[in-house]
Amino acid sequence: MRIGIDAHAIGSRLGGNETYITGLLSALGRAESPHEFVAYFASEEAAEPWRERYANFVVRVFKTPSLPRLLAELPIRAAADRLDLLHVQYVAPPVRSVPAVATIHDICYEFMPQFFSRSEVIQFRIAIRWTARHARRILTVSEASKRDLVNIYNVPPSRIDVTYNGVDLSRFRPPSGDAQVGTVLAGYKINGPYVLAVGNLQPRKNLVRLIEAFVHLKRIRPDLPHHLVLVGKAAYRHSEIFARVRDYGLEKQVIFTGYVPDRDLPVLYQRASAFAYPSLYEGFGLPVVEAMACGVPVLTSDRGSLPEVVGNAAILIDPEDTRAIADGLLRTLTNPDLSARLSARSVQRARTFTWENAASATLQAFETAAARERV
Repeated sequence: MRIGIDAHAIGSRLGGNETYITGLLSALGRAESPHEFVAYFASEEAAEPWRERYANFVVRVFKTPSLPRLLAELPIRAAADRLDLLHVQYVAPPVRSVPAVATIHDICYEFMPQFFSRSEVIQFRIAIRWTARHARRILTVSEASKRDLVNIYNVPPSRIDVTYNGVDLSRFRPPSGDAQVGTVLAGYKINGPYVLAVGNLQPRKNLVRLIEAFVHLKRIRPDLPHHLVLVGKAAYRHSEIFARVRDYGLEKQVIFTGYVPDRDLPVLYQRASAFAYPSLYEGFGLPVVEAMACGVPVLTSDRGSLPEVVGNAAILIDPEDTRAIADGLLRTLTNPDLSARLSARSVQRARTFTWENAASATLQAFETAAARERV
């Protein structure tokens, strides 16, 4: 088969979407497969590292911005490249001559529309719902997300494949004697122990409650020297997060790094005393798996996909209970035996999530989709 992959998220700094397609493309390129892949990028800069990287890859670069790209350029190129199948994230072109397989990571906007702009909610409900119902097959990244697609969009379970995300274990691994550690941490003005959180600065990540929990932690244990390090770029409705830090006078104890490039992320995970991810909703939660792979004790939410992802390798808390978040942090930071057990379990659990497994499951879904057309 000749399979098209919409890779426009690469180079976009779109967080999980970019990590997903980067990891999947790399694993597909390494896999022993009879198929040929045509990868479509949004810029020459993003495409250049992929040229001639894999023998079974053809690289194309889009010439138009997002909406014209989706409505016209992608379906035209798919036809011109004689694709047998097209893979997209979230939204497939409404008019096309090629069957589509779509990865829909989650439908958070259906449960928490207040965390999106009104126009986003309208667009997502129309475009993603349409894609869920008309794509040849749907891929999603957890059983929790699959249940949501079945219950909310009435997609038959037989049309949905769960393909868990992966983690690059060659990069995200327990700490070693890396000479660059001090330089990386100094670059983000990190000096001393810290609790880490990774994710775009937006209400769904529940960072306001994490900040309040950090305040409570410092009140009951003022001797703890830890800072709170928040990694991620500012996103929709981020201003309350910065305002809460100012209100509590935490400017010297809470560090905002902004967007952190992939090369620095492993060090920030590896040197953290704990990783906090009290998100209100996740389709998977890639930062949690990255943290576990680095052997960091993890505290995360007891809802959505997160219990499914962490298994028994993390402390689970009610993300709407600030005291529970603070208590979980206190236990992690002050109980060395608990911290060591969580660290060991985390590394073991993370090893079950690989991009090779994701690519294998994705290829099987592609072949199932193509076989349906031949019937």
